[in-house]
Amino acid sequence: MTTISSSLYSPSLLKAMANNNAKLQDLSEQLASGKVSSTYAGLGTGRDVALAMKAKLTQLDSYDGVGATVGTRIAVMNTVVDGLDTIASEIASFDSSASYSLSGGQTATQSQAGAYLNEAISYLNSDVDGRYLFSGASTDTEPVLSAEEILSDDGDKAGLKTVIYERGLADLGADGRGRLDVSEASGASFTVSEEESGDFGFKLSSASSSLTGGVVEGPTGDPATLTLGVDGTPSDGQTVTVTLTLPDGSTEDLTLTARTDDGAELQDGEFLIGATPEETTANLQAAFDSSLQTLADTSLTAASAVAAGNDFFTSDGEPARVTGFDGTYATDAERIAALQSATSLDTTGTADLTVAWYRGDDATSDPRDAATAKIADGVTVSYGAQANESAFANVIKSLAVLSATTFSASDANAEARYEALRERTVGALSSTETSSALQSVASDLAIANTSIEAAGDRHDAARALAEDALSGVVDADSDEVTVKILALQSSIEASYSVAATLKSLSLVNYL
Repeated sequence: MTTISSSLYSPSLLKAMANNNAKLQDLSEQLASGKVSSTYAGLGTGRDVALAMKAKLTQLDSYDGVGATVGTRIAVMNTVVDGLDTIASEIASFDSSASYSLSGGQTATQSQAGAYLNEAISYLNSDVDGRYLFSGASTDTEPVLSAEEILSDDGDKAGLKTVIYERGLADLGADGRGRLDVSEASGASFTVSEEESGDFGFKLSSASSSLTGGVVEGPTGDPATLTLGVDGTPSDGQTVTVTLTLPDGSTEDLTLTARTDDGAELQDGEFLIGATPEETTANLQAAFDSSLQTLADTSLTAASAVAAGNDFFTSDGEPARVTGFDGTYATDAERIAALQSATSLDTTGTADLTVAWYRGDDATSDPRDAATAKIADGVTVSYGAQANESAFANVIKSLAVLSATTFSASDANAEARYEALRERTVGALSSTETSSALQSVASDLAIANTSIEAAGDRHDAARALAEDALSGVVDADSDEVTVKILALQSSIEASYSVAATLKSLSLVNYL
């Protein structure tokens, strides 16, 4: 029997069968992978949309990665700020229960201040993955020296203890009167005059008297001179007060009280009413001179240490040292004499001869700008910090000054001097000013962190839109693909049925 030749098969039929098989293979892959195509070329006109959305998602991921990294750094920085704030408040609480008792020349409060100083320095030397957070732009440099390095000399470089010692000599002067000259009584008056001491010692601020016949003239002139005396007969309990400004900017009232001769022993700050104005004036002069020396050895010395701390812990420029500190002297006595008669502070060339407590960068006018990060299109946050910012430096300074000083149990003025120093340093640490300065830094960091979180929220919304758009192009609808497969299978089966019929067709059957 003769059959129909394969050449009778329709070329279009064969081509359709091949195309259907290819389509079935492609649809089967879509159903298995859930994707329209394994290549962008297979997406057809959706390719551009897919590429754009993928690029958008990559950018969003990059921004969020930066935000997460910066957020971690800010979290650590906030911990540091909170830690310093806690130290500043805790020292006051500790001090309130501590009494004046020396061990190794220091009180318990001073020893605790030394421990807190180490802790505060450790906070400021915090790093995240090797990046120091309080070094400004010098993120690979540990910003703060150890407490021992800050307090002690390093070869030719003076530490804080030496700077305090030098300043103390300049403020006290050679006779221990705080650079004031007190004349002998002459008739019914005597004078108190400032030396040509420039930046150092006591400064005469004001004077007042309730003494009957009291003499008060000045202070006037530059350097200032004050005249005090008695030109009459005061009553018991009347007073004369001289207000003095100290090197740290604080003031102290030196008050002297007139007493009648009732046989009782005079207390500090009291003077005897004499038989004549001249005798009373002489007694007032002696009491003033004695009280002045005591005040110089207590409050002035404490204020001088605080001022030296200000000179040493400078936030910008070179540290300040007493002029003549770097002179060449044949003996220590010559050096001491030069410092006691100094009239100004030196701020040139001092960095080479003074320990630099801060080693980070401070080139930027705003420390926050020392570290910036782009966290979104058009959004950059600033979150830098420098350990020599006043908020941090004041904590380190107060702790260092308090822990740098020692006292002697045999010194009659030691306790009063310590109280004056404690009042200034602990008071500064627990002050609203210190807390506010630290909270200001925390506020800056919070603003940066809020910006990061807000950017993250916007990115989440943008990511959802981009993913939806991308999914609409690259993701295959399984239901739709299944329907297409079933339809294609039916078409393929029909094509094969026609082919089979043609293959079995004979000339007889055809006729």
